[in-house]
Amino acid sequence: MRDALIILSLAGALASCATPQPAPPQPMSPAAERGLQFAVRSCAGCHAVDSAGHSANAVAPPFASVRMRHTAIGLERSLAQISREGHGEMPPIYMTAAEMADLVAYIESLEPIAEAPAPATQVRTAGL
Repeated sequence: MRDALIILSLAGALASCATPQPAPPQPMSPAAERGLQFAVRSCAGCHAVDSAGHSANAVAPPFASVRMRHTAIGLERSLAQISREGHGEMPPIYMTAAEMADLVAYIESLEPIAEAPAPATQVRTAGL
């Protein structure tokens, strides 16, 4: 009986020390791999192309937040427009239809991140 209590208390102590292990990352599809390679080559100068981090250009959204803004179809349309006309500060970047599809597959593979909330402004009134 005493041995059983010791074993149970040791098991409880060990269980309290254990931390859950995060799930291993899922392997990317070949299209997403090609999209990552294209993004590193053509987009990483301004955008954060991985799932974390800040973009080198403050006005260039990280790809993980782009994922939150667009559906796959909307993203394809945006990339087609960027390929033809550019966007904001971004010049046109020629992309084939296959490169656009690969880039969409890569962006869709990223874990979405919540965007930082806009800073709150305080209104001060005289006399308060």
